[in-house]
Amino acid sequence: MPAAHIPALSTLSLLIAAALAAAPAYAADADAPSATTATSANLAASTLDAVVVTGSRTSTRTVKNSSTPIDVISAEDLAATGQANLLEALQRSLPSLSQIGGYQSDQESLIRGYQLRNLSPGYTLVLVNGKRRNASAYVSGANGGGYPGHAWADLALIPVSAIDHVEVLRDGASAIYGSDAITGVINVILKSQAHGGDVSVESGQSTDGDGSRTSVRANIGLPWGEDGFINLSGESTRQHHAIRTRRYIDGYLSYPAVDGNGNLVALRPNNRLPAGASPNPAEAGRDAEANIILSSPSYALKAFAVNVGHGLGENAQFYANATASDRTAQAIQNFRLPATIFTTYRAPGVLNVFPDGFLPVLETKEKQYTGTAGVKGQVAGWDYDVSLTGNRNTVRTYTRNSVNYSLPYPGSPTDFYDGKLDYQQGIANLDLRRGFEVAAFASPLEVSAGAEYQHEQYERGAGQWESYTGFGAAAFVGYSTADAVKATRNSKAVYAGAATNITSRWYLDAAARWEDHSDFGTVSTGRLTTRFDFTDALGVRATVSNGFHAPSLGAQFYQATGSCPCGTTLVAQVASPAAVALGATPLKPEKATNYSIGVTWDPSPAFHLAVDAYQIDIRGQLGQSSQIGYNAQDPARVTDNSGTVLTAAQKNTIDALLGTAGISILPGDAFYASYFTNVGDTRTRGVELTLEANQETQWGKLRWTYAANVGRTTIQKVSAIPQALQGLPNINLLTKSSEYALRFRTPSHTQVAGLGWQNGRWRSNVDFTYYGPIKRLNNGVEYKQPPVLVTNLSGGVELGEGWSAALGINNVFDKRTRKVPAYARSATDVASIETTWDSGDVLSNVGTFWYGRVNYRF
Repeated sequence: MPAAHIPALSTLSLLIAAALAAAPAYAADADAPSATTATSANLAASTLDAVVVTGSRTSTRTVKNSSTPIDVISAEDLAATGQANLLEALQRSLPSLSQIGGYQSDQESLIRGYQLRNLSPGYTLVLVNGKRRNASAYVSGANGGGYPGHAWADLALIPVSAIDHVEVLRDGASAIYGSDAITGVINVILKSQAHGGDVSVESGQSTDGDGSRTSVRANIGLPWGEDGFINLSGESTRQHHAIRTRRYIDGYLSYPAVDGNGNLVALRPNNRLPAGASPNPAEAGRDAEANIILSSPSYALKAFAVNVGHGLGENAQFYANATASDRTAQAIQNFRLPATIFTTYRAPGVLNVFPDGFLPVLETKEKQYTGTAGVKGQVAGWDYDVSLTGNRNTVRTYTRNSVNYSLPYPGSPTDFYDGKLDYQQGIANLDLRRGFEVAAFASPLEVSAGAEYQHEQYERGAGQWESYTGFGAAAFVGYSTADAVKATRNSKAVYAGAATNITSRWYLDAAARWEDHSDFGTVSTGRLTTRFDFTDALGVRATVSNGFHAPSLGAQFYQATGSCPCGTTLVAQVASPAAVALGATPLKPEKATNYSIGVTWDPSPAFHLAVDAYQIDIRGQLGQSSQIGYNAQDPARVTDNSGTVLTAAQKNTIDALLGTAGISILPGDAFYASYFTNVGDTRTRGVELTLEANQETQWGKLRWTYAANVGRTTIQKVSAIPQALQGLPNINLLTKSSEYALRFRTPSHTQVAGLGWQNGRWRSNVDFTYYGPIKRLNNGVEYKQPPVLVTNLSGGVELGEGWSAALGINNVFDKRTRKVPAYARSATDVASIETTWDSGDVLSNVGTFWYGRVNYRF
C-alpha cells in the first residue's frame, strides 16, 4: 500500500478496532444506552429500537430486527453535520448515498443528483410521511450526470427544520411503492409535536473567505383541540459563490490581434499570434484567471412546511401535510474571451458591449409544492388509510450577462428568458391492513392491500425568441417553440402483501404489485423478504425482488436543439420523425432484479453490527444514442461526429434516413441528431457494513460509529444497433465515456467513521469520510484518482434556559478537487490553461468550511 494512504486507513482502523474491542464491555452492560444510526454531536437519542415504517406494511419492525437494511437519521444527526441541506447532510451520514461529484453542467450544478448503491438518482424513491414526493421537472439531458433521461426528487428543497427523522431503506421496494424504488427509498418523517419548538441561526464560510452561508430555521408545535396538533416550520438560506479560477498559460492571447493598420485580426489556433500581426494592447491589462467555471453556485432558498393531525371520533384521524419551497440560484459559466467572440463567432459588434469579454450566469427560479390530505382509522377490524397527494415543480431558466452571437450588437438583449419546465403529479391512494390470528404462526398474519391512481403532466415552455434563434444565448440555449411540449399520462395500481412470524425466530414478508400505465402498458413486481434469528443477538436476513423505473414524461418528450459555428445538434424526441428515421423505438421501463443477504449482531442494547451483500441487475438501462449526421463544411472531406471520413455510400445512407424526416445537410453545414433509448444491461454488486456502539466512561459518554459501502457496476449487455444504422462507422449505444459515467461515478468504496463524546452540557464529535480510488476518463484517456480522507470536527455546549451553541469545521485538512494528470489532458487544454481540474471528482472546490450555530429551544 502506498505510504500516503496509510494514515487515512490507520485512523479508520483505529476507530473500528476500538469499537469491536469494547464489544464485550457493551454486552456486559445491558443498561448502557444504545447507539444512534448516524454520526452526530448529540448522544442523547437512540434510534435502533425505533419502529420504522419504511419498506414494509407491518408495524412491528425496528432498525435492529428489520428484515432489510435501513438507517434512521434523526434531526439532531442532520443538524450536527453542519451541512446546508438534507442532501448534503445525508451524504455525510451514509456511505451508500453519494452526491454526484464534480461540477455538473448547466442546471445539474443547481439541481444536484445523488446515488444510492452507486446507481442513478432516478432509481431512488423519495417519500414524505410515507407518501410519494415528485421528481423535479428537470430531466438530465445529453450525457447529463451519466444518466440521460432521468429525473429525481430534489432533496435540497425539503426544509430541514420540519424533519423529525429520515428513514433510508437500502433495498428494492417497487412491489410496495411502485416505480423508482429500485435501489431504495428515502422516507422523510415530519415533526408532529403539539408543544414547544426551536429557532436556530447558523452561519459560516470557507477559509478562503468566500462561499459564505447563513441559515435561519424555526419550528413550532401547537395543540389542535384535545388530541390534535399543528406543526409549523420555516427556513431561509443564503449561499454565496465560492470562486475558484483556472489560469491561462503565458502566451495564450485573450484579445484579437492587431494588424499594421490597427485593424483587428483573427488569432491562429490555440489563440496564437498570426504572422504580421501584433498583440492587442489590451493584453497588458488582461485577467489571466478569468476562467472561473469551477465556482460553486449561489442561491437563496425559502422553504416552509406544515404537518397537522386531528381525531375524528374514536376510530379515525384526519391528517395533512404540505411543503413549499422557492429557490433562486445562479451558476457561473465559462468566461467568453474577446478573441473567441471575434475569431470563432465572427461577432465584432459584441465587443462594443463587452470589449473585455463576458461571464455568463445561468439562473434558475424554482418553485416546489407538495401536499397530502387523508383520513386513517379502523373499520370492521381493518386499518385503513385513504389519501390524496398533489405535487408540482416548476423551473424557469434565465441566462444573464450574455449574448446571442447571431444577433446584431449593440441593441440586442444581454439577459434572456430561456423557458420553463413544469411537472405536476396527482395521486389517490387507499391502504388496507388487518391482522389475523393463525394458530400455526407465532404472531398474527398481517394482510395488506391497496389501490392507487396517478396522473402526471409535463410541460416544456418556450423561452423568448432571442434565447434560441440562431446560435441561441451563449452558455444556455433557450427552449424553442419547436421543442416546446405538453404531455400527460395516468397509471393505476393494485397491490397486496402478507407478513408474519412463522416461528418466534423466523419472519417472512411477501408483497406483489400490478400497474397499468397509459403510455407503455402493464408491469408486475414482487418481493419476498425474510429474517431468521439464531439467538436474541444473531440474525440473518435476505430479500429477493424485482422492480422497475418508468420512463418519465420528460424523457419521452425530451427535445433540445443547439447551434454553433461547428454545426447544429438535435436531441430528438423519441417519437419524432427524425428519431424514428434513425431507428428510435418507444422507451421501455428499466427493469431490475434485486438480491440481498445480510447478518446482524446485537450482543447488547448498546452495540449493533450489520453486514449486507447485494446484487442489482438492471435491464434496459436508459441512455443516449450515437450522434448520427456529418460535417460537410469541407465538401471534399465529409466526416462523422468522431472525425472519420465517410464514404459516398455512407453519406448517402445518412441523407436518405434524414430525408424521410425532412432534414437535409447542405454543403458547408454540419448536423448531428441523437435520441434517448434503452442502451443495455448492468449489474451492480456490493457489500455494506454498519457498526454502532455506545460506551459509558468516567469522562462521559462515547459513541462509536462506522459504516462502509463497497460496490462495483459492470456492463452485462449492450443493446443492438438499429438496422437502419448498421454499416455506418462509430455507431455505439454505449460509448466509452458513457460506460465510465455509468460505472465509475462514485469511488470503489466509501467509509464513514465517527467518535462522539458528551459530558453534561458539553459535547464534541469527530468524523472521517474515506473515499476509495475512483476511475476517471478524460480526453479518451483512463486515469485513477487516489483515495482521500476528509475530516470534520464539531462541538457544542448547552448554555441553559433553552439556549445552546455549536462550532464546527468541515474538511479540516482542506481537501479539494484534484487535477487531471498531464497525460490525460487534451491538447486544447494544454495549450490554453495551466491546470485541468477533475470535473467528476468526489471533492468540492470549497475546501475547509467553518460554521457556528446558536439555537433556542422552548
